[in-house]
Amino acid sequence: MFVSQYALLDKTIWCGNKLTGERWYCRPTVYKPMPSWLFHNNGDGTFTDVSKESGIAQSPGKAMGVVAADINNDGWMDLFVGNDTDPNFLWVNRGKGRFEEIGAFAGVGYNAFGLARSGMGVDAADYDHDGRIDLFVSVVDREMFALYHNDGNEIFTDVAPALGIASLTFMLSGMAVKFFDYDNDGNPDLIFNNGHPEPNVANIVPGVTYEEPMMLLRNTGQGFQDVSKQSGPVFSKPIAGRGLAVGDFDNDGSVDVLAAVGNGAPVLLRNNAGRQNHWLGVRLIGRKSNIDAVGAKVTYRSGDFQRDGYKFGGGSYLSAHDPRLVLGLGQRTKIDWLEVKWPQPSGITERFTDLPIDRYITIVEGEGKWK
Repeated sequence: MFVSQYALLDKTIWCGNKLTGERWYCRPTVYKPMPSWLFHNNGDGTFTDVSKESGIAQSPGKAMGVVAADINNDGWMDLFVGNDTDPNFLWVNRGKGRFEEIGAFAGVGYNAFGLARSGMGVDAADYDHDGRIDLFVSVVDREMFALYHNDGNEIFTDVAPALGIASLTFMLSGMAVKFFDYDNDGNPDLIFNNGHPEPNVANIVPGVTYEEPMMLLRNTGQGFQDVSKQSGPVFSKPIAGRGLAVGDFDNDGSVDVLAAVGNGAPVLLRNNAGRQNHWLGVRLIGRKSNIDAVGAKVTYRSGDFQRDGYKFGGGSYLSAHDPRLVLGLGQRTKIDWLEVKWPQPSGITERFTDLPIDRYITIVEGEGKWK
């Protein structure tokens, strides 16, 4: 269990307009960063703090978001941590309980100018289907969100400027982000829950507001297209966005969204777009591997169409997601086969055929059948 820490808060530090006496939120840079924790599950209902032995405690930061994903395809789950005004961390799992922090060397620690961003929401996905997991971090206004393309060999390149994502999000503060296939075409799309942390920001920074609209970007296979305006009036309503979780609450195969709002009721978005295409929902239950099958890779094929689905841990910001995978098929009406590569310490691969579509199934590790 990874537990992020933020900063050692000092209430004696005063930030604001000294002439008027108006107080503002302090920039995180005035506070001392804290090391995060890693707890080892002993399997008997207890945990052991292994923060020091693992290396996690060696690097303090102001962690806001974390996602667990295998970024180098070695079978071990790594950790990408979005830090607020500190360099982002990429903890690579070297096995035997040890992690190495390579954020700066990997190209995900700083922006192109060598500056740390206000990392908040983070997530992971293979957005371009090249077999390598890419990373995303959302930040505050004028810092530009980052989409880190996995180039292999533990090296990443920020492609958000080239794909137009940086310009689209330039004046937004993305508290939470999530990859999910909203239209079930087999490509992971992006959704942002936005809102500035400072309620009085409009009086401080011209052109920036406390409440901001959510944003939905469709993955066309060639890039990302802003489809917010045609996706419903909710995307035109500014909110003080905070956390964001995805899950199919009505079990119709269209993955829905729950957006948390600062000092307000959450907003539940029912997804109608996914019903236009076919899908298969999969619940994985590990036996030798962890029971939630975090780290599993699901590959499915329909004719010349092949995609991979991944079970990640964490993602977004202050949120937990539906553990089931929804595999989009577009207009295809048949799945030829589906393979599950179970995570360590199992590592086995099972193949399934004669699968249904447009419904949920359960696959238990080692049983060799779906139900």
